[in-house]
Amino acid sequence: MVGDRGGAMGPEGARGTAAGGSAGPAGEGGPEAVVGRHPVGGRPDPHTPSPAAVPPPGERPVTAAGAGAAAAAGEGGGGADVPPGDGGFAQVVAALRAGRRFALFLHLSPDGDSIGSTLALGLALERLGKRTIWVGADLPGEAYRFLPGGDRFRLWNEVEEDWSQYDAAILLDCADLDRVGPARSAIERIGRIINVDHHPSNRRYGDVNYIEPSAAAVGEITARLIDALGVPLDAAMAYGIYTAILTDTGSFQYENTRPETLRLAARLLELGVEPQRVAQSVFEQRPLRVLRLLREALGTLEVGAGGRLAWMTVSRAMMDRVGAQRGDTEGFVNYPRSLAGVEVALLFVEEPDGRVRVSWRSNHEVDVSQLAARFGGGGHARAAGCTLPGPLDKVRVQVLRDVVRHLEERAASGGPAPDAGRGGVAGREERP
Repeated sequence: MVGDRGGAMGPEGARGTAAGGSAGPAGEGGPEAVVGRHPVGGRPDPHTPSPAAVPPPGERPVTAAGAGAAAAAGEGGGGADVPPGDGGFAQVVAALRAGRRFALFLHLSPDGDSIGSTLALGLALERLGKRTIWVGADLPGEAYRFLPGGDRFRLWNEVEEDWSQYDAAILLDCADLDRVGPARSAIERIGRIINVDHHPSNRRYGDVNYIEPSAAAVGEITARLIDALGVPLDAAMAYGIYTAILTDTGSFQYENTRPETLRLAARLLELGVEPQRVAQSVFEQRPLRVLRLLREALGTLEVGAGGRLAWMTVSRAMMDRVGAQRGDTEGFVNYPRSLAGVEVALLFVEEPDGRVRVSWRSNHEVDVSQLAARFGGGGHARAAGCTLPGPLDKVRVQVLRDVVRHLEERAASGGPAPDAGRGGVAGREERP
């Protein structure tokens, strides 16, 4: 299931603007790319030819006509042409070719898309002779240990690295810079960021930003990046990309599943991915503590708004009683969502520091990204979230009151109620 973690609108918003990024939302109709001030790969590599760098403001960016050339530049031979008209994609490819050392960062409580995409791109870059390190403030959960190369991930503060020697930090599936947690300090020492995502609410905090809201998962974009780099997909990369897509489409059940998604999945199976192995590891093998936590959470299940709203709560005391870990609540929000007649489902999770993480889901009509935005959050139409200052009871009352009002307005108007114009509690964005 898709993850529900978040980052805050804060200093990174100013940084993204200074770097040439846009603070506004991406259009739903296709990808958006912003090129910032720093060319990634500015440090020369004595072992490889000097490829094209990302141009600073004032210079012409890579155009559609030059996209194929930019993708094919540098070591590794000729890569696949970048899709016509997709100049931002070409900027990412050029930046990846230009750099020699990359640090790839997971977001907090990493989900399958973050983990699988990072693993696949990291392996592909190493095939081009690059040096990579894969780090995060949280390690992948037990469900992802089956991934080939999954043991390569490290906690950012447990490795001895001179972060300033890296050409760029790569963040995949990370809508907000604060979503990397304390690892942000390492990213700031690196000083250059490549930001690739599919969330319309992405903050454009990178020096190179490529946002493609139509992609079912960042794994889809990662597969195209690897193709454009001219690296043949192998079984290990395929497992990472398949895991990314499977988790972010809810096992190909969600409306973000497109024909292109299934064609890519078929290609990955042809490369050796065993779908039952992935599904069993990710969805069907849970530690006992997770089921015990689920038992407690189900005891909090409540329904409101005439059966159109359902929610569950996970307190810190509940997690402590069963020895739960960060990320153990992944997928819990689908239980209230599965109730017949429910349109909006919520999961409230109390964090160790007292903040409250709210996961939002909808079934057919309500755009929960707009509802979450009232509280400083964001995400997708059917999956979004936010993280708010506690206490838990106060947050739950505030959020439930707002959702009930929204559903009542929809019912009274016979259609969608306005999603904008309401004040919310300043909080942190969650990514579905």
